[in-house]
Amino acid sequence: MDEWAALVRNVHSQAALLHPEKRLQAMFARFRPPPRGLTLIETAMILAIAAVVIGGVLTLYLLTSNQRKITDTEALTVSAVQEISDLYAGKSMRGFNNTTAMALGVLPSNYKTADGSGYNLPITNAKMTFGSTNFSPGPDLGIIHVGPLSSEACIKLGKLNLGDVVKYVIVNKDADFTETDKAALATQSIKDTNGDISISAISSACADGSSHVHYYLPS
Repeated sequence: MDEWAALVRNVHSQAALLHPEKRLQAMFARFRPPPRGLTLIETAMILAIAAVVIGGVLTLYLLTSNQRKITDTEALTVSAVQEISDLYAGKSMRGFNNTTAMALGVLPSNYKTADGSGYNLPITNAKMTFGSTNFSPGPDLGIIHVGPLSSEACIKLGKLNLGDVVKYVIVNKDADFTETDKAALATQSIKDTNGDISISAISSACADGSSHVHYYLPS
C-alpha cells in the first residue's frame, strides 16, 4: 500500500509540473476576496432609478391613454352629428330624444348605457344624451349633449369643426336643455354667426372642469 500511495503522489507531482498554470490558479484562489453584495446605498440608488423610470413610463401611458379617449370621443361625436343630420334632413326635430336616438342606432350598440339613457363615451364618466327644443313657433332643433368633461376634453370637443350641420354650440354645467328661445341660444352660443369659435370664449366656458358641450342641430 505504501508503494501504491507513493506512486499516486508521484503522478500528481508530474501532472503539476506539466500544468504550472493550475498551480498558479490554486495559489491565487487563496487570496481572492469573497464576492461582495450590494451596499445599502447602492440598493437605494438602484431602487430610486427604477422608480423614476417606472413613473415616467406610467405618466406617458396615462397621457397617451387620455389623448386616445378624447380622440375616440371626438370621432363618435362627429359620427353622431352626421348620422342625425342625414336622418332628419328636411324633417322636424321636435320630440327627438334618447329613446329615438337609441332606436335609430346613432352610435354602435356596445356604447349604450345599461338603462338606455344614452351612450357611454370613451372619456371616463362622460355620456352622450339627446333632446330637442320646444320653441313656439318652431322649427325646433335637435340637441346632442356630451359630458361631463375635463377642461382639456371640453375645449377639444367644443371647437370641433362641424360646419353648418351644427347651428349653436353651448358649454355649461347643465346636462340637459334649459333655454326657452332662440335668442337665448344665440346669446350663449360660443359659435358666432360666422360659424367661428374663439379660443378665448371656449377656454373660459370650459374652465370649470366638469362642463357639458351641447350641439344644436337644425332640421
